[in-house]
Amino acid sequence: MNTTPPSKPPIFKRRWVQAGIAAGVLLAGFIGSEILVNTAPKATRKPPEKTARLVTTEKVSPGAHAVSLTGYGIVQAKQQVNMQARVSGTVQRVSPKFVPGNRFSKGDVLLEIDNTDYRIELQTAQATLAQAKASLMSEQGNQVVAQSDFDLLKLDVNEREKALILRQPQLLAAQANVQSAQAAVERARVNLERTVLRAPFDGIVVSREASVGAQVSAASNLGVLASGDAFWISVAVPQADLKWIEFPGSGKQGSEVCVADASAGNGNCHKGRVLSLQSSVQDSGRQAQVLVEIPRSAQKGVQPLLLSQYVKAEFKGITLNTVFKLDPSLVHGNEVWLNQNGKLEIRPVDVVFRSSDYVLVASGLNESDEVVSSNLGSPVAGMALRIRADNAAETKGQ
Repeated sequence: MNTTPPSKPPIFKRRWVQAGIAAGVLLAGFIGSEILVNTAPKATRKPPEKTARLVTTEKVSPGAHAVSLTGYGIVQAKQQVNMQARVSGTVQRVSPKFVPGNRFSKGDVLLEIDNTDYRIELQTAQATLAQAKASLMSEQGNQVVAQSDFDLLKLDVNEREKALILRQPQLLAAQANVQSAQAAVERARVNLERTVLRAPFDGIVVSREASVGAQVSAASNLGVLASGDAFWISVAVPQADLKWIEFPGSGKQGSEVCVADASAGNGNCHKGRVLSLQSSVQDSGRQAQVLVEIPRSAQKGVQPLLLSQYVKAEFKGITLNTVFKLDPSLVHGNEVWLNQNGKLEIRPVDVVFRSSDYVLVASGLNESDEVVSSNLGSPVAGMALRIRADNAAETKGQ
């Protein structure tokens, strides 16, 4: 019995079957993904929640405020003189008061020069004067005799001959000798007095340049004296700030000034007043120079001022009425931030004076305006504001 093996399917039929299966799988995957996309839940977009900025505020009110200016200067004496010898000689005595830093009173003897030669000169001049006076008296006697002879002789002469007969030239010469001798006595007396040097005013010894035994001549420098009744300080002030300072005149006093060491903190100071505006500006910085006077009495209870000391001067300038005084941190350029019913208002203001301590605003603010004192990084007009609870309670209590 013959058996024949079964025939195999053609190769191309198997390939078509495989391709159909792959296409079916891809179609099923595409349909499934579309179904998933179409049936997936959709998220709804919500608008961003607005959050009000938490701030603190300060209520402001107008008032009268004096403009305060600050300047710097160097203390100098109201009067300062070089004490010089008026005669030559050897320094015989130096007063214990004639020491740098010591105080003295007007008329105190500070230094003495050996006066031996000047006493002898005075005695000689006085002797010469006595001789001149004696010669004058003798000539006056001759005048009487000459007049008597002239009257007896009854001479007929002219005026010139009469003057010669009556010894008028001899009388004039004797009188001139007396005057010259008197002048010599006065000069010798003055030179003798000049051997004693006295203080011309109340003051302080700045320096001394002579000691006992030193040989000095006329015009030799013996030391420097400074008056102690008052100090002067030339304070450098920007020219634009001069309008805030009051100067003496028309019955008005200059602005009050408080002077203290430049390195010292706020505390006690020496009080004085503006004396004048100097006619030139400072070489460095081109600033105006305001002369301030500090009386000696102002030093009581305060560390005394020293000559050549570098000091800070606080001027109490002109008072401005109805202005708002704000901390510099509350003013941004020429604008302030206000709380208006929970929203930020950026308002321009008129700044009339600005310093490192405060700012004076003339207009742009109203009574009881709430100025935002918090720092807003990016302020936008109209942004919502929240007042801190402690600030709100404080504001409500005012």
